[in-house]
Amino acid sequence: MKKLLPIFLLLLLTSCSQQLVFERKQYNSSYQNNMASGYNSANIKMEVVEAKNDENINKIIFENIKELSVFIENENLNIKNYDQLTKGFVSTYKKAKNEVPNSSVKSWEFQLESNVEYETEEFVNIGINYFSSYGDKDGFGGKRSLIFNKITGNQLKNKDIFSNLPVVEKIVENKFRTKYKVKNNLSLNDQGYCFENNKFYLTNNVFFTIEGITFLYNINEISSYEKGTFEVHFTYDELDKYLMIK
Repeated sequence: MKKLLPIFLLLLLTSCSQQLVFERKQYNSSYQNNMASGYNSANIKMEVVEAKNDENINKIIFENIKELSVFIENENLNIKNYDQLTKGFVSTYKKAKNEVPNSSVKSWEFQLESNVEYETEEFVNIGINYFSSYGDKDGFGGKRSLIFNKITGNQLKNKDIFSNLPVVEKIVENKFRTKYKVKNNLSLNDQGYCFENNKFYLTNNVFFTIEGITFLYNINEISSYEKGTFEVHFTYDELDKYLMIK
């Protein structure tokens, strides 16, 4: 018994050391000229969750946040971390302003917050809320879902989450049509939607909550900006037999 006790304690300590833990960090940068507040300023504020002991998860979260920062693509910037991202946002704005001498350039704004939306012993769901404005009137915002296996750190796609995807897709489509009064005798795109190939598809933005599972379609994803977001909610009982993660 004395020999088994140290082994048990070692296993316990190993298990604790491998537990996935997240911490919140802030990354901000700004530029403000003395002119009117609606012009000649750039502000970026990000509050992100980072895993203390899983760099693969951190890398995937960062790459998604970088993808949402469209100014990088326009400037072909080589961004490798959050500090470079915030500084790149401000420097890109200054460059745009300097290219138009003696002219006011409308302010830029980028706000982002990532959170642990839901987690079990098996998986964790990270949500990214974002809003950006590059001088346009209304700006653009949305929410992105990332789901990870807590043991491997790998990102889970729909095929890893649900069995029999065609059936799940049909179930979601039926509830979508009912909620938004979409007629069966007309094509989706003839009713104001813009589904690729005029065919309903399952969004990658799948959010887990205490109440159930939500499928979220962001602004401009399947319809015009003015119509906003679309979402369909299910209880766990409704989709339980198709769930591959618990």
